[in-house]
This record gives sequence, structure tokens and C-alpha cells, in this order.
Amino acid sequence: MTYDELVNNLRNYTEIDSNVFTDSVINTFITFAENKILRAIDLDIFKKEVTANMSNGNRFLTAPTDILTHRYVIITSPTTSEQEFLEHRETSFLKEYWKNFNNTGSPKYYSVFDSNTFYIAPTPNNNFLTQLGYIARPTQLSASNPTTWISKNAPEALFYAVLIQAYSYTKGPLDMLQFFEKSYAEALQGLGVEQQGRRRRDEYRDGELRTKLKAESPGP
Repeated sequence: MTYDELVNNLRNYTEIDSNVFTDSVINTFITFAENKILRAIDLDIFKKEVTANMSNGNRFLTAPTDILTHRYVIITSPTTSEQEFLEHRETSFLKEYWKNFNNTGSPKYYSVFDSNTFYIAPTPNNNFLTQLGYIARPTQLSASNPTTWISKNAPEALFYAVLIQAYSYTKGPLDMLQFFEKSYAEALQGLGVEQQGRRRRDEYRDGELRTKLKAESPGP
């Protein structure tokens, strides 16, 4: 489904024209709908890993500009080349654990300090090679970006999520809003089965993914 198809389908489905559902209003619906999907399920296509270096004596690590959700932080020992996963904790825990941030050591923990920064403790005592795994925020569906992975691979979930926003905006009938929410949940469940089931299984080791069939009781 392209951006134009989504816009036309929304206006036709709701019977509300561009005087009310302007492009600006619909773009807001799309923003909220895409965020709703991205927060509900981790999609493999948006998993990324970047490599950087922690700075000796700097307890802050800059996050990627497109980060939506962090997944892990790994540092590599400069002496043994062994990798170590840092443990995620709240910033208050890190400040209590490492009260004097001027002291340095080998990092053990990290926290989300703000939308652009991670907090590290102990304060790094070396320029550790760092691997950061995260879920990236994709470019939004728009007139200038007419197709996205979600619009092509999960159009039902996207359309129902947009309809939920539209009917909430217009204070549409409650029964219709409930129908769209149910349809969205079903579409999201199907997407989840694909992501967490088929895409993360190895047929050779795990066998085929099968749907349970209802067995009828034999008659007398």
C-alpha cells in the first residue's frame, strides 16, 4: 500500500473529504499509527547495530539519531579482546553504585540518560570499542516517501491503526472504533507470528511451523 492509496482509502472508508482530513491531519494519524505498531512489536527489519568508541573518562555515550529502543550494549576489552555485555539499570542505580564519577574503571552498567545519551558506570578507564544494538525508527510513510516496509508488508495493521486514530479524532461510533481495534489486534498478531515464529525458526532444526487442528470426537 502506497501513501496515496492509504490517504484515498482512509477518506473513502470514512467518507470524510480533504477539507477535514487534510494531508497534515492524515500525516499525524500515520505518525501515531506507525509508533503504535513499532512499540507493540520488535520488527527484525529495523534491528541495527552500530560500532563506536567510549571515551576514556567520559561517562556519557551518544545514542544514534534514529534510535527507537535500545537492545544491548557490548564493550570489547582492549587487553583480552573479549566481549562483555553491560547490564541495563536505572540512572539512579548507576549514580548510587558509582558515586564519584571522576573515578574510572571497566564499565559494568548502562542506563538511558535522555533521548540522545546513555549513562555508563563505572566511568570508562579506556577507549572501549562499543557495539550498540537497537531498534531503529524508520522514515515515516509520506508523500515524499510513498512506501515503507510496514506499508508493503503489514498494510492491514497500518490501515487499521490509522483508522483508530481517525475515528478517535472525529469521535466516531464506539462500536466501529472497537471493531477497528479488534481488527488491528488481529493484524498485529499475524505480524507477530511471522516475526517471532517463521522468521526466527530453522526448519531443519525446529521443523515446520504448524497450526493446531481441531480433532472431532468419533461418533457412537
